[in-house]
Amino acid sequence: MIRKLKLLVCVVLGALTLSCSDWLKVSSEDRIMENDLFRTPRGFMTALNGIYIDLLNSSMYGKTLTWGMTDILAQYYTCREKDHSYKSLADFDNVTRNNAVSGCWNRSYALLNNVNTILEHCESDRNVLDDTYYHMIKGEALALRALLHFELFRIFGPSYSKDKEKECIPYALTSETKVNPLLPAKEIARLIMEDLKNAEESLTGYDPVIETGAVWGDDPEGGVNDMRYRSMRLNYYAVQALLARVALYCGEKEVAWEYAEKMIRGIHEEHKWFPFVTREEVVTTDKEDRIFQSEILFGLYNLKRKESVYEVGFGANLKQGSVLRIDKDIMQNIYDGDDNDFRLAYWFAEMVDPDNNSYLHVIKYKDVDDIDTKTKISKGYRYIMPVLRVSEVYLIAAECCPDPKEGRNYLNAVRTARNVKNIQDDADLTASIEQEYKREFVGEGQLFWLYKRKGKTEIASGEKQGNVVSMEERFYLFDLPQSEQDYRKENDLGK
Repeated sequence: MIRKLKLLVCVVLGALTLSCSDWLKVSSEDRIMENDLFRTPRGFMTALNGIYIDLLNSSMYGKTLTWGMTDILAQYYTCREKDHSYKSLADFDNVTRNNAVSGCWNRSYALLNNVNTILEHCESDRNVLDDTYYHMIKGEALALRALLHFELFRIFGPSYSKDKEKECIPYALTSETKVNPLLPAKEIARLIMEDLKNAEESLTGYDPVIETGAVWGDDPEGGVNDMRYRSMRLNYYAVQALLARVALYCGEKEVAWEYAEKMIRGIHEEHKWFPFVTREEVVTTDKEDRIFQSEILFGLYNLKRKESVYEVGFGANLKQGSVLRIDKDIMQNIYDGDDNDFRLAYWFAEMVDPDNNSYLHVIKYKDVDDIDTKTKISKGYRYIMPVLRVSEVYLIAAECCPDPKEGRNYLNAVRTARNVKNIQDDADLTASIEQEYKREFVGEGQLFWLYKRKGKTEIASGEKQGNVVSMEERFYLFDLPQSEQDYRKENDLGK
């Protein structure tokens, strides 16, 4: 029997389809239920698990922030031809782009209200929690608050290096029923970093991931799994990785290097946690780990990944006008035609669509049997949606290391892990890192944000090898949802 993650759905903390201006239409009955929920540690965990579960909504990491909008805008896919369902998005149509992110705005701020409710009860009901549960729940909740704001910041914020003073989004620090003012980009960045540093401090000395790693598998004695499956939570090392990601995005390379080096040292020198995937794990027939599960610092467990991701985005069941696929010549160029590269060899396959056309399909999220032949337990890669992985931190270290020679070593560590030769000593390190991002994060939503961070004025087209797309500044910018703009105007709250 397949043993799956035991996740509890939070059904108490709020309607997650509301805009941020509707948060506090909470009845007295809802408040009583909320207070009942936080009378036990189990109630706290139920609330926290509910946040993680809802991150898989299609407006979040279930689609928009991973394989959907962000990767379409990065021009990974051949979807700019006439009549393709994603053509207007791939063409950077303003209305389509803004519609694509409005759901992310609404859901994120509803989730933030719930996160802040948990944080407030951590203090008001401190006597309910022992030290371990208090520090773990508080640390994860702070990290979730930072992560949600950072995703909104990347979307609705300015090109940071050009306009740090621009007011962009509110920062929700309480569950109070009010609409917060829009803050300057540099203040949002400061608050995100502050939350992450506080999260790291809270988890230090309490998160078992530090001494035991992710611990994949249920408690052998049948106990609760609250301190297991740490790669499915915003754990201590994931927080450090997120600190490095945020710092780099904001141009703080010294800070990014500090946290990247600290995390790598912690997992791969002081310990042997989150190892790079082995060849055997990738190539075993019918059990291919295409997600590289051992490297996931933070991922989400999507039991419907086959139906909600692969079959609606990439599957051979889809016709040409709706499938997201990568041009074969472009794909060969991205990976330098190196069939030894695990990613090239196992993330793509020729398949025949319903119209009997043979095309290259992305199979990274294709369903697979992940049951360990010895333990008979799921290894998890059948259902995981990656959010943070070890290789990204190595690439951050490669970019931010003050010694370029050492930086090459970090980049080559990723290439070696993918069965690819080291870059040449005279190769352009910056260009090589960018190319590795393009190879590494197919379907994970990171490449577009690299382009925005660097202010790229041209990016490679997904339609034909050698073609480029000219990037206007507006292509990187998104408007607040119209309902939000209207509400703020009506209440004299600025934009």
